[in-house]
Amino acid sequence: MTRLASLLGLCVFLLAGCRAAPDAPPGVVPLSARFDSLAQPYAFALPVLDPVEGVDGVRAEDCGRCHQTHYAEWRGSTHARALHDLQFQAEISKPDAPKWLCLNCHIPVGNQRDSLVTGLAGGDVLRPVARPNPAFDARMQAEGVTCAACHVRSDPATGRSVIVGAFETDRAPHPVRVDPAALRDVCRRCHDPQGEPLTRNLVCWFETYRELDEGRAALPPPLRSADCGTCHMPATRRRLAVGFDDLPLRTSHRHWWTGGGVPKTFGAYDSLLARGFTPALDVAWAGLDGVHGGDSLRLTLHLTNRNAGHHLPTADPERFLLALVSLHDAGGDTLATARLRIGQTWAWNPARKLADNRLRQGETRAWTATLPRPPGPLRGRLDVTVLHVRLTTPNARHMMAGAPAVDEALLPGGRRLVAELPAHYPFATYVYAASLDLATGARRVATPEELIARSKAEQGRPLPERVY
Repeated sequence: MTRLASLLGLCVFLLAGCRAAPDAPPGVVPLSARFDSLAQPYAFALPVLDPVEGVDGVRAEDCGRCHQTHYAEWRGSTHARALHDLQFQAEISKPDAPKWLCLNCHIPVGNQRDSLVTGLAGGDVLRPVARPNPAFDARMQAEGVTCAACHVRSDPATGRSVIVGAFETDRAPHPVRVDPAALRDVCRRCHDPQGEPLTRNLVCWFETYRELDEGRAALPPPLRSADCGTCHMPATRRRLAVGFDDLPLRTSHRHWWTGGGVPKTFGAYDSLLARGFTPALDVAWAGLDGVHGGDSLRLTLHLTNRNAGHHLPTADPERFLLALVSLHDAGGDTLATARLRIGQTWAWNPARKLADNRLRQGETRAWTATLPRPPGPLRGRLDVTVLHVRLTTPNARHMMAGAPAVDEALLPGGRRLVAELPAHYPFATYVYAASLDLATGARRVATPEELIARSKAEQGRPLPERVY
């Protein structure tokens, strides 16, 4: 399938059943005139959905009555936390944020919106014109990226809501439209929003699909069909509904979406490994140069994007990998630290990319950390750590200062939560840690469980004490 054909099919899938907007008043530019529905589908909320025949409604909790395992996986995912993400809430509270546009991906279904944007005054994304939504469902709004965002659509012929699934069945109590291709491509709407700079500081036009296409080309032929779901929704054999033991086992997909491994709450670390998280980064290093003399110690790390088909890290331009090599004396005091940052570098207002040294799929980067060698016999230890950083301490300070502007209609208690950000919101996850005993040469690499424990230990740490 060509990219154009894929986009055309996705547009029909996403916008099927859209209700026609009334004529725009003078000076108001309709969304359809301001945005290209093919290239910028994220600019359009998904249509208001009627209840699915045979189901009480279109909330995730309705789906969860039968699809209990899928529902439990989703509830622990970042999709379920999309609206209540504290960083997101802080970002959309800024005066130059087009909140309505951001909400199109974080609460994408029309039922989740108390008002529906129909146009822009003067074509300005910061001046949306909206009408009240009588179908607004506050409980569904709290579900974030809910099941219906991917699995419910209005039938273009009848206007009735149907479940979009991957399998034919005569056992479901609801109508099913089989369209596995649409399901596999539905991520594109929000995870590949390429397009124009919409404001001076909005840089959400990620290029993950382009990165994935580039990465696939370098893979052996059997792996070139990999897509988002291959890694982020691993396949398993199970029944699609709980309590129906006569249903056949199907190849189903997990609904965990652990992503880069930086969850939205500290509590989510407890299940991160069980939900399948594996760091995409592979770290290797050999011996330490300078042990037997000289004025410096040198350690070469080989950092490989082993498990991500796209660049590492991808999407959010402020995410980066931070590699640290630290020298400690026998008492544990830090003598010196070398740092490497792998990610994008941006300047703001207006937003512009200055540099990008991310790791492409399969790429290995060699970095030699050089530290001053203390005189005499070596004692103490050398630590190697790598973090996946989502939020830096300077950015956190800005967000905390802006806490009074958080919209508590969207997040009750949000102002206090953002003001207390370090206590509630993980900034980074340790993806690698190792120590080298300088006296004995013994090396110890942290286990995945130890990395999770170190990441959780960041909860409440004062900002000046953080290394990122």
